[in-house]
Amino acid sequence: MLESIGTLLHGDPVDAVEVKRLRDLILFEEPDLKKSLVKFFCLLILSAGIATYGLLSDSVAAVIGAMIIAPLMMPIMGLAFGISIGDSHAMKNSLLVSVGGILAAIIVGFLLTFPVASFVHPLSIDQIMIRTSPKLLDLLAALVTGLAGAFAMSRKDVSDTLPGVAIAISLVPPLANTGILLATSNFSLAMGSFLLFLTNYFAILLTGAALYGIMGFPKVAFNTQSFRARRKGISIALILILLIAVPLAYTSYQTLIDNNLKENVYEDSNTWLNGTGYTVVSVNTALFNDTVVVAVVGNGNLPPIEQLDQLLKGKLYGRTLRVEVVNSTIYNLHG
Repeated sequence: MLESIGTLLHGDPVDAVEVKRLRDLILFEEPDLKKSLVKFFCLLILSAGIATYGLLSDSVAAVIGAMIIAPLMMPIMGLAFGISIGDSHAMKNSLLVSVGGILAAIIVGFLLTFPVASFVHPLSIDQIMIRTSPKLLDLLAALVTGLAGAFAMSRKDVSDTLPGVAIAISLVPPLANTGILLATSNFSLAMGSFLLFLTNYFAILLTGAALYGIMGFPKVAFNTQSFRARRKGISIALILILLIAVPLAYTSYQTLIDNNLKENVYEDSNTWLNGTGYTVVSVNTALFNDTVVVAVVGNGNLPPIEQLDQLLKGKLYGRTLRVEVVNSTIYNLHG
């Protein structure tokens, strides 16, 4: 049953020729190793540069452009393929290339930002801030993208969808974002951005390796490899499951806390302002570390702030509440 599903997904039964074709496509091996590495790092550095300036200028178009030319998906898919067939050499090469690419992207973001760090205010740039707090939906998107990447690369007739796959998953922008935030001394935000990348990275590895396995690549490759290779592939797949469980648990917990926090603050703030000329316009948990900002707009006298403090007692998960009051003047015009 599983074999027939794999053949259906791949289009044809996987054979030794198809395994070789995929190796040549996604692995960094001789005789073209040097040429492949030069192409990879040139594209990666250019992509990281575009991403950095796109993030700093809050340009969605530039960030998308960086995603399209970013080659980082290739060694990740190569590592997923190596894991699925238990090939130590393929795993080692792909891992080294991907780690080198990760470091290069962070360094480019740091070096391009450092000279202008005093003029950069990350908290006011949306494209930077949205990449500092990974959510459960980001992980789910990465899992599906890993399937899409493995599917597109394993079939010759759908390889033209790879640019769309590159856009669907954010790989280089979070790394460039990490470099930007390190250059501006926002270390906790930099860790959040790097966690977003790691979540994407492990999700792609897991689902990519799983789909290659379903398609039948391990069965063909294992015919020429030892039981030790099979055991190694299975062991690494289990380790990946554990690694992906960590960011999944973290992001799920943070999302749950964030949603509960916003709901508590919104409801109790409205209760506190009931009967006054003020209303809650926003509750933000991402602007400042460990601080929740509630903005209220209106006019007249505010109730004692101690009332809000009592309402929210034990509901802020150890965070500080900051109330920003904007006094407004209302004009009624009659034509």
